[in-house]
Amino acid sequence: MIKAVIFFLLVMVAIGMVGNAFFPGSVGRLVRKKLGLPGPTTCKACGRYIIGSKGCDCKKGG
Repeated sequence: MIKAVIFFLLVMVAIGMVGNAFFPGSVGRLVRKKLGLPGPTTCKACGRYIIGSKGCDCKKGG
């Protein structure tokens, strides 16, 4: 019984690794698209990611 459970878990890990190799990050994109979440906010001037609400350090944009 224990051998069957371990074998099942190993098969599931192998399937997950193969799926991740062929479609990397696709699950996250599908969930984000379905929920309507926006992508990361970037500065319009320099292109850096904006973290927090203070804006960019370049003081030119966003």
